[in-house]
Amino acid sequence: MSFFKQRALLGWTDLHAAAAAGDTAKVQLAVQKNTQDLDRVSRDGQTPMHLAAANGFEAVVRELLARQAKTTVQDKAGRTPLHLAAAAGHAGCVRELLGRNNRDSREVKDYLLALKDKEGNDALMAAVVAGKEGAVKELVQALGEHGVRLCMDKCGHGPLQVAVQRHHVHLVPPLIAAAGGPDKERDPATGATALHTAARLGLQAAIDVLLRHGASTTTLDNAGRTASETALAAGQHAAYRALREAFQPSTAPPPSGVGGYDHRLVQTPAAATTAAAQSSAAPAPPSGLGRLQIPTELPPAVLYPKAPEGAGVYF
Repeated sequence: MSFFKQRALLGWTDLHAAAAAGDTAKVQLAVQKNTQDLDRVSRDGQTPMHLAAANGFEAVVRELLARQAKTTVQDKAGRTPLHLAAAAGHAGCVRELLGRNNRDSREVKDYLLALKDKEGNDALMAAVVAGKEGAVKELVQALGEHGVRLCMDKCGHGPLQVAVQRHHVHLVPPLIAAAGGPDKERDPATGATALHTAARLGLQAAIDVLLRHGASTTTLDNAGRTASETALAAGQHAAYRALREAFQPSTAPPPSGVGGYDHRLVQTPAAATTAAAQSSAAPAPPSGLGRLQIPTELPPAVLYPKAPEGAGVYF
């Protein structure tokens, strides 16, 4: 598209065109020509910073930041330049927008991180939805653990839940660490953990990653189901078998002086056999305990009174 068509149809200035092309020299000339174009918006509501960030032109973003271009302008879809850089996976532009070259205060940067587009997503959620690992890591570092826990989509799902829902297994490890553990995020409607969600969808790879990071197989959702029961209810039989193998009750006797069942878990049958062998020094149970006792003599017959003649069944 020629510049004249861009100017007529999109409402671009010379600076918009230079930023979209990634031409730093032309950006400098356009700014010198008219500094008011720094934050001028197109018909889509986008500034030159939007176009540079969306296309991954780090040098142009750096130049515009040096000229103190605004970073918190939202286009007609509610997206900031940070949204566009995150969704496109341009980790370098994300770093520039949140780094030292952006001379905005900490409060303004926090505001930028918290801004949501019209779909209800902030920049981190935009990166998670798009599956962009580099951008996710940059934003997690900028937000910190507390900030990540406040990040939710319009349905109240956290980044870890959304990553599993979108089948972005590669995002699960960094988001587990950011969330403070694999079981911290719950679906507000169902109470499901990320493991419940992976089980319902039959995502074996996500289940494996979550289990390696210590996800609980005994946590219940609002319906009182474990992740394995959720998998079975959804017809995900492979996921159900994998979760049942990870959840095997111990066959060893309970500790001395403790009543009821021993709810400690073992991971493999071999581990259960080892535990049973180690407990062989425990006192043996009384002879015959646990076996069916067959009496050697029949009990005496019970004599009932004879019914009067002509009486019914109950007399």
